[in-house]
Amino acid sequence: MKMFIREFQRRVAEIDKYFELVDKMDEIDKLGSGSGRSIIFPTTGPYTVDIELQKILKSHCYLLLYNLIESSIRNGIMAIHDAIAIEQLTYQELHPKIQKLWLLNDLSKSFRDATIKKETIADNLQEALQVVVDNTVVTLDPNNIPISGNLDVQTIKSLMEMYGVFGPLPFSEKIIHPVLNFVVKIRCDLAHGNVSFSEASNQILWSKLLEEKEKIVRYLEQVLQNIENYIDNHRYKT
Repeated sequence: MKMFIREFQRRVAEIDKYFELVDKMDEIDKLGSGSGRSIIFPTTGPYTVDIELQKILKSHCYLLLYNLIESSIRNGIMAIHDAIAIEQLTYQELHPKIQKLWLLNDLSKSFRDATIKKETIADNLQEALQVVVDNTVVTLDPNNIPISGNLDVQTIKSLMEMYGVFGPLPFSEKIIHPVLNFVVKIRCDLAHGNVSFSEASNQILWSKLLEEKEKIVRYLEQVLQNIENYIDNHRYKT
């Protein structure tokens, strides 16, 4: 089992523990008293988890889920870069999609700057051509992983297509798209301070969140499995 798969499983286990805690706290709503439920600490005794704190805990679930999404995809892409580095591949040995990625992400920055001198552009272009002509080993800079903005279904799909990673998925886009979109929305609202953690929870139905968490985990599991198959079959090569 690849390291990025094990890391994904570790993070899912962390999230499961947190969701289990929040699920127990959700019994407060079922009591209907609004008085909260106490947690007993060995040294300080009972601590009351009131409704407001419960709301904060629920909202935090979305930050955990988005962290899982981005870390999983980033680690999967990094694993592809690592596999290419281990094989010490030249430009000619790389699949055309990876060749394009190298040109787009590792070299194109030096050609996009409006203030760059023509001499510098020529030097950079000459250096790139020399790599190809001399069969020099190509290295994909880990800092240039093409992940920008928020990772929703369409962005993940585009990333996979960019690398040439294909395979089955457990849900259609129609099903998983709104699930990930809502995670991104809540995460952005919280990150940018558009809403408080307590306010964000007003958009959350706990039973629905539990179902969506399972969908996200299943979706990411399959995406990562597709990446693992891609690496095992050396599809980054010509």
